[in-house]
Amino acid sequence: MAVSRVGKLKNQITLQNTNLTTDNVGGYTTGNTTFVTSFAKITPKGGKEIFTDTTGRQLANPHTYEFMIRYRPNITTAMRILYGTRTFNIIKISDENDNNNYITIEAIENVGT
Repeated sequence: MAVSRVGKLKNQITLQNTNLTTDNVGGYTTGNTTFVTSFAKITPKGGKEIFTDTTGRQLANPHTYEFMIRYRPNITTAMRILYGTRTFNIIKISDENDNNNYITIEAIENVGT
């Protein structure tokens, strides 16, 4: 069964760490470094619209996606995923069947970032 899944991992993604580095004036700057580049199966899971209570204007339109990749150790929810020009925040990581073959990552797309 696992062999048939390999062909579905056709979308190249990059997982990145967020790093804080000190600058010359004693502050911090945020940067991202590549942790791993991998192929994934990407499945849209859902979306919703968030509106304000007072004006009814739309505040956000977050979409949730599921990324299935081959097992990699040390992936955390502090990381982010890049897919083309799109950025996703990781919210959940599951080791499918607890056998270290594939992991499923649930992430929310950052629209406008």
